[in-house]
Amino acid sequence: MTAISAALPYIESVAKLALPVFKQRKSDKEAADTQQKQIEELQTAVTHNAEHVRALAQQLQTTVTALEQAGLQLAEAQHKQQRWAALALGLGAVALVLALAALLR
Repeated sequence: MTAISAALPYIESVAKLALPVFKQRKSDKEAADTQQKQIEELQTAVTHNAEHVRALAQQLQTTVTALEQAGLQLAEAQHKQQRWAALALGLGAVALVLALAALLR
């Protein structure tokens, strides 16, 4: 009797933990079906995500290629501008020398 009276306070908490387990056994089939549906949904979502990632990777590759080509074109244009600037500087120096020569005569 003492053992039962000592265990009474804990019986309620044990019952609260144990009862859902027994109820769950009845719906194990439903839970398995639900889990299978969730797994199928997740697999479908993963497949769609993989397709989207592949499409984004292709777009990124196209973008990177276009940026590289634009960078090469810009570098070529910059070299042309530098050559024209150097030519203009040279012509300006020649004009300055001729102007100084004309002033000194």
